Amino acid sequence: MKLKRGSGVRESNPTEEILDEELVGHAIWECLKNGDSEGVVEVIQIYLEAANKTELAKESEMARSTMYYTLKSKNPTIKTLARLIHACV
Repeated sequence: MKLKRGSGVRESNPTEEILDEELVGHAIWECLKNGDSEGVVEVIQIYLEAANKTELAKESEMARSTMYYTLKSKNPTIKTLARLIHACV
């Protein structure tokens, strides 16, 4: 599809944007500012769904099942969230 010049519309790659650490950080920060702890977990979950979970699990020495269970419980500890974030970067 060709776009008209000056239309203000740009190409976008949603997966690339979801994996942008700066955007993810801003989203998490906004959730925290609004007291939305479930939103924080949701943002991390979306990031992990876009990333290669198997590769992340290998690199972090964290079982893939731990990643799934942590996010499924919706009430992970800050220590567990830190491990997940560390695995993502």
